[in-house]
Formats: sequence, C-alpha cells, structure tokens
Amino acid sequence: MRQRRGGRGWCVLVALAGAVGACETARNPGGVQLDRISPTIALSAADTQQIANGLQFSVDASDNLGLKEILVTFSDPTIAQTDTIFNTTVTSFSKSTKITFPANSGSGGSITITGRATDGAGNFTQATTVVFLSNVQALTVDLVAPTAPAVAATGKNILVQVHAQQLGGLERIGFIVVPRNAVVDPTTPPTDSVVFTPPARQPPDTFYTDTLTVQAGFTTFTVTGFAVDAAGRSKFTNPVTVTVQTPGNDVTPPTVSHTVSSRVEVNDNVTVHATDPSGIKVMGFRVDTALAAVPPFTGVTPLKFVLDSSMAAANLTTVDKVFALGLPLSDSGLPKSVVIRGYACDLAVARNCAYSQTSTVIAGSAQRPAALMAIGASSGVDTVIVVAGTTHSLPFGGHIADAIYNSNRRELYLTNDVLGRVEVYNLATNTFDPNGIITAGPVPWGIALWPVDTLGTYDPNRVVVADAGGTELSILDASTRLLLWRQALPNFLIEKYSIQVISGFVRAVITVHDVSDRPQYLGTVCRVGVGSTCHPDSIYAIYSTTPTQSSSSPFTGRATLRMEKLINTNNPSLLFGHLFWELGDLGSNVAGDTLRIELVRPSLRVRNVVLTACRAVTIDFPSFGLGDQTFVRNTGNFTHAFVGEGGNVSAAFARVMSYSAKDSLKTPASSCNMTPTIIEPPPGQPGSDDVDFGMSPGVHVSDFISNTGVHVVSIATNFNGLTNLVRAGTDSTYYLDDGLRLWGTSAIGSATPGMDMNYNHNFEPGPTCGPVTCGGGSGNIAERMVFAASPDTSIRVFDTFFFNQQRKIAIRDPIIGPLRVAFDATSGQQYLFGITARGLVVVSLPTITNINPQARQRP
Repeated sequence: MRQRRGGRGWCVLVALAGAVGACETARNPGGVQLDRISPTIALSAADTQQIANGLQFSVDASDNLGLKEILVTFSDPTIAQTDTIFNTTVTSFSKSTKITFPANSGSGGSITITGRATDGAGNFTQATTVVFLSNVQALTVDLVAPTAPAVAATGKNILVQVHAQQLGGLERIGFIVVPRNAVVDPTTPPTDSVVFTPPARQPPDTFYTDTLTVQAGFTTFTVTGFAVDAAGRSKFTNPVTVTVQTPGNDVTPPTVSHTVSSRVEVNDNVTVHATDPSGIKVMGFRVDTALAAVPPFTGVTPLKFVLDSSMAAANLTTVDKVFALGLPLSDSGLPKSVVIRGYACDLAVARNCAYSQTSTVIAGSAQRPAALMAIGASSGVDTVIVVAGTTHSLPFGGHIADAIYNSNRRELYLTNDVLGRVEVYNLATNTFDPNGIITAGPVPWGIALWPVDTLGTYDPNRVVVADAGGTELSILDASTRLLLWRQALPNFLIEKYSIQVISGFVRAVITVHDVSDRPQYLGTVCRVGVGSTCHPDSIYAIYSTTPTQSSSSPFTGRATLRMEKLINTNNPSLLFGHLFWELGDLGSNVAGDTLRIELVRPSLRVRNVVLTACRAVTIDFPSFGLGDQTFVRNTGNFTHAFVGEGGNVSAAFARVMSYSAKDSLKTPASSCNMTPTIIEPPPGQPGSDDVDFGMSPGVHVSDFISNTGVHVVSIATNFNGLTNLVRAGTDSTYYLDDGLRLWGTSAIGSATPGMDMNYNHNFEPGPTCGPVTCGGGSGNIAERMVFAASPDTSIRVFDTFFFNQQRKIAIRDPIIGPLRVAFDATSGQQYLFGITARGLVVVSLPTITNINPQARQRP
C-alpha cells in the first residue's frame, strides 16, 4: 500500500513540475487534461533566390490551444535568428519575411532555414527548408566526397573532395578529420589543405582532392570541408560521419543508391553512391526503355549500360561517382520515359554485385552548390522523363539581360549585366568561352547585330551593345573580342514651351526636363543606298533608356525612346541623334503642352534645338515618358523595329510602337517669330524640326491600348515586321500587324515571358494581305510559328495566323529569361536558346507540321 501511494505521489509531483508524461494509474483530481498535441509549422520559400532581392520566406504555424514561441534560425551564422514570443492567446500565426543584405555581403549558397513552434505546454515541432541564395560575391563550399551514408574499413582508402567558389579568389581550401589519427595521408608531405599565396593566382573556383587510409581502432570519424577566401572570410560544410567496418569473409553485395532528376536531358548526370567494407571495384548505371524489365534482364537490351572500374586500384570503401547519361536520343524523339538504376561490384573474392537498393528523385537538376530539392525516394528503380535540350551553366553565374545569335560565327552573345561582360556560347563546341567579352561596359544590356543589307545580311564581326552603366553604345569586334569604339550618346532636354504676358511684358517660358538617361534595350536598322545594301551613313540604333535619379517630374522613373546614327567620329556634323517625340504627338487642335527638344553633346560643345516650338507639337507631359523597362527588337531584315513599354508605366496600360526605316527622316532648319518680339529659336542658336515618319503615330499607339489593355513583359517581331507579338503579364500573347491592329490571342501562362518566331517568319497575322505573306499564302506554313516559354516547363508552339497550339516541347527547367530562335547555316538546323535558373538551354528544334490549312489570299 505504501509503495502504491508513493508511486502516485511521484506522479503528482512530476505533473506539478510541468512534465508532459503521466502515470497510467494516476488520477487527475482537478479534471484538467494535459495538452499533448504539438503545434504545426510550415516554411515556404522559392528554392533559388537572388541576393539582391533578399532572402524571402513565409512561416505558417498553429496550435489547438495557443502558441508560445516561433523561433527561426539559419545555417548561415551571419543571419540573425528571429524570435516571436506571444503574451496573449494566439492559435495561428502567418508571416512573410524578407531579409536584406548589404551590397558587399558574402552570404550565399545553400542556406537551411529552421522553424520551431512551441506551445504553452512545451510541445514543439520543427520544420526546415533549403534555399540556394545566388550571390556572385558569396563564398560557397561543398563536400563532394564522402557523402552520407559513408562506410570505411581498416586498411582501406577513402576519398575526400572539397569544392569551393568565390569570385574574388580563394586563399585556402581543405578538410578537417576528427579524430585526425583515425586516418593517415599517404601524400608526401601529409597535408589537409592547399594554400594560394600571392603573387600566385588565387582561383575563383577550385577542387581539392585527397585519399586517406583508415587506421585500426576506430569505429567512426567525421570529415568537414572548409575554405577561406582572399578577404579572409571562412566557411565550413556540414560534417559527414564515416562508419568503420570490418570486411571479413564478404559475400554481401555493396550498398548501392543513386540520385537522379525527375526530368533529365540526354547529357544530364546520375550520381551513384556505393559502399562496401571490401572496397568498390566497379560502378555504373543502366537505362532501359522497357519500363517493366527487372534483373537479370534476360533478353532485354538496355538503352545504355555503363561500367567504370577506375576506382578499383584506389581500394576505396565509399565511392560517389557522377556519370553523364549520354543517352542516344535526339530532341525530335522526346519526351520519352526510361528507367534508371545504379550498379556496383565489390573487391571481395566472390565479387558481389548489386543494382541500386534505394534512390532519390530530385526536382529539376540542381547544379552544385545549389540545394537538391528531393521530391521522393524509391527502392532503386526510377522512371524518369527524358526531355529536349541541353543546359550549359554560365561560366561565373550572373544574370542575362538580352541575347543574339551570329550564324556566321556560330556564336550566341548574351549580356551579363551583373558581371559586366558579354558571355559567348559556341554552338560548334557546345561550350562557353570562359573569357567572354569584357570590353562592353560595366552594365551591358541590350545587344544587336550590325546591318549590311535589308535581306538579312549582317557583319559577322560587329556587335552593338547598350551599356546601361554609362551613356554610350559599345561597338565590339566579335572576332578579337575587343572594343572597336564607344558611341557617346547625346543628352536630350525635353522642354515645355509657353508664352506668358505679365503686366504688359511678353516672354517665352521654357520648362526644362533633363533626361540624361542610360541606354537599355536596342535594335539596329538601316536605310538603303542602292538596291538592298545599307548606306554606310544610315545605320541606326533604336534604343530605350533606363531612368536616372536626376530626372525631374514627370520623368522620374520614366524612360524614353531614341535613335542614334552609328558612326565612329567626333565630327558633330556627321553625328545624328533623335528622341522619338512622334509617339506622343496628340495632333492639331488638341489640348496639351507645346513640346520643344534640345540635343546636347557636352564633350563636343554641341547644343542644338532639334524640335522648335514653331512646329507646334502638342503632347501630354505626364504620360509622355515610357515604362522603365521598355523592350526593343529589330526585324531580321533590319528594316523595322518593334517597341513594347514594360516595367513601371505611367499610363493605365502599357503601349507598343512600331518603327519603319523605309519611311523618310527629315531634318529641316526651322525658325519663326512666336510673337513680334520673340524669335524661336533665339538668335545664334541652331534650330531644326527633326521628324521621323517611320515612328508609329500616337493614334496607332492608343489603338493598341484600347484593343488590349495589358502589362507588357516581352515582345517579338518577325523577319519583315508584318507580325508583331506582345506577351502580357497575365497569361496571353497578342498578335498585331505592322499597323498595330490586334488580330488574335493565345493563352500561355505567366512568369515565363520569353518568346520568338521562326527565323524565316515573313507572314501577316490578318487576312488583308498579299499572296505570299497572307498567313502563309504560297509560303511554307511550317514557318508560321511562334515559340513561347511556358511555366509548366515546356515550350509551346503556336500558329501566328490561326493562333492555336501546334506542339508542346518538354524541357527540364522553365525558361525565365530571354528566348531566341535562330537558324544555324552550317548545320542547316534551327535552334532555340533560352535562359533558365540553371543556365543556357539549347534545343534543336524539329520541323513542325502545321495542322492548319493555308490562309485565304486577298483577291
């Protein structure tokens, strides 16, 4: 009896102390039920984020009675934890957080976010998510080998490999073994790291590999990778525990697993992990199109079976091997389902072999050091989808703003605005030039080819780049990768002109808006001399601008559209610049403000009035400025340009404009008496009324607005400018003719704005057209196509006359940046180039049969 009472008394004391346990025989005299229900917590975040946008994530937590604390910690010790404590009853909690970083922050790489929710009774639940924070300045370190689960054996070897990256250079890279005497290093002298001391080069990206021999008397040890950058910042990987086993009389096959993406490209990788106390002799993988086939695969021929015995001599007990799939499949035959298995044999006398017993399937195919987002585990047999395209990582990361393909040199040029270089991808070698072009300016943005004629011929060695980090265009030599010259751009003063009479005095009042903006997107056009050949004095860049902080209202945060004659000279009389006021012209007898424009070239001491008040151009100043990300594309024959107002816009809806170099450009001198005593321009100041009749009239611009009313996220134009496309910020593509009349739409989805038409597309979207260009006519309707990136990880192909989908091309990752379609004359193949979160995807486009008929021709 005393023992039973004593037991009850112990239970009462524990309950009063707030413990979550209780005795099954104890009564609860007060009738209070203990809270044994743990709270719930979930973290959500995009798996890859740019450091410039901050680290963004959301926390959602709840409890049946009440939350006490929400604690969020980060694997990066430089990020302070967040702690939310509740003093009142709160049963649910939801919060979005954005953590910003200074401009020179070294944070980046894989960051594990851990959230812990605790309720009033002390019950808690944890949740984690991993975000790859992209930062070219970050020091990233990855322990490539060994990986968990790692096995070693006494007297056998184990491979250690560390990978580190830092754009500013690495001072040291190595590893730490605890306890250190669990292994010996056969290298002479023994070393666990390598040091790069100036004046020796400190590399931005390097691997360090060493082989260690396991000693007797240890059951486990840990391996941790580390690196120190040139600025002295250090970073460590998570430690990996290695278990030491004894081989004995080994008749057990190796433990084999593999990791593969749920969607793979033909040249993607599969990682095979094998462990065995006797050591690993051979590793490989098998790919089958017979999805139901199982070992021993009698009578079944694999699509591919690869074996590698290069690790046998190393006497390694744990081996991680990355294999390139190298599947013998072409883009035209994809997508296709296959089964992938890992394979390994040990070094035992019995030579035990096995296929993967376990496996991990990841979403996409994250490149190191990005976090692999696992979406499932299996018993070692994985059916995956082989999709079109091959992806190539950018040499040093960054961000791609624009791209153009040079068929003559078989090179794709991509402007990397973050790193201040033009990346060069060579289609012949399927590789990036690691040096790129570094002479385009600090912020290269828009890019275009140099016109030779209006048949589509361009100079194979000249490329024009808009430098958004300055006020110039860079003309580059593609063959030497050097700068030919910088075209200094003029400053334009946009002025409101009025006449005031005050107390009998008459005066001209000029309100000046200085919009010394930097170039952003551009296209090139030309006017011909004889036949179709471009006149050397009539090659122009049509470019939009990115606003500067100095612009005054109403041009704060607003861009403009301009034109500059491309010529290498300092002679002011040979230079020509134009601000396209025509797109805002309201016409005659319309309420508005009188526009006056001055062109200023400070270094050449030029200041001319290029639109006088004499012409009486009327505009609405508040809506004259364009969105701060206005897109410009030129046609394949260099006769037209198409412009779409993107970014933050002042109008209710964005605008689009078309330009034709076939129309006249006039620069007549201009002078007049605004009043009997006021001369415009003032005596001694040159004046002209420059007008380009190739720019869309204001009425055409407003007609597009009234027929669509969209937010523009990308544009495209065809070979001759007869079909122009606008991608909306919602979910549609709009089809316009050269007069900006809307003919149709296609639903496509948002968040993946890239699109481009067939390289030889020369059709119109409407029926009122000629016998060749009428949506097909006598042309090849297989070329009447547009290729648009879709958020469902595909490229959707539409007919630009009937606006229906013709085909869906599956790819591995969504195209989130520029998309270009180009013809490679050497191979006779049309390619699609697109920017994904992993780099550049290159897709060999098949010939697509148009399911629609020829369009009816105009009588």
